[in-house]
Amino acid sequence: MTEQNDWQEDDELDGGSEIGELLDEAYDLLDGFVAWLEGEAGLDTRTAQQDCFNAESLLDYLANHHQKSIRDMNEFELRWFVFSHYIRQSIADAETEERLPDSLRRLTVYLRVEQAIDLPDWVQSVLDDGILYRKRREQYKAMNPDDEAEWQQGYRLWSEELEEELDVRCLWLPRELGDGMFWGDAMGWREATLYKEANELWQKERAALLAEGLDYETVRSRLLDTYLFWIESEQARLDGSTPRAVILEERSLSPDEDNEEDE
Repeated sequence: MTEQNDWQEDDELDGGSEIGELLDEAYDLLDGFVAWLEGEAGLDTRTAQQDCFNAESLLDYLANHHQKSIRDMNEFELRWFVFSHYIRQSIADAETEERLPDSLRRLTVYLRVEQAIDLPDWVQSVLDDGILYRKRREQYKAMNPDDEAEWQQGYRLWSEELEEELDVRCLWLPRELGDGMFWGDAMGWREATLYKEANELWQKERAALLAEGLDYETVRSRLLDTYLFWIESEQARLDGSTPRAVILEERSLSPDEDNEEDE
């Protein structure tokens, strides 16, 4: 069981690795992956290049957004990448994009047989859900970019569908901060840092609780208790303030005040 003070004392959320080092490791892995695809897997050069692009997209995302290697990713990060980030950010051709789940499945095989890296069972569960991936990709591509109001409404519904899917699995960090406060849509750097930390800690405790064999409802209740405790707990690294107080203070600073401090 994860103790509540883990949420206060876990300061090394980046795993101690620099982004540059993670990217260097990723590119070395990709070189081996391409050689394996064209050799052991017997794929043609075009398909191997498409697989490499998709694998690189995941590894870059993990390094730049979460400061992690693929062996350290959690279920939230993979689901968010496959069902949201990649669909929104990819600049690949349609054939490459449609191949994403297959590309990443082959990557997991390569990691297992050539790198002795066994990823958790939920990885295959995510990658096997090609129907959801294709549905979300088609929905996103069908949005009309020429009508901003229509696009915004469609995007909000598209996003909410994934949020609900993640919430069912206890993967979605609550929006509530207590006393009528919510995480902001636009965050200052302190709030954004605390949000990232809260989400990382939520995912770690979720994995630990599920490993105990608990059902989702029990896990959700335990996670909420720990999350709310963390929000209201004074922390030395925040100069004795609580996360909630730090967020309130940051929000109280007007843009003009921020600019004056910078000048």
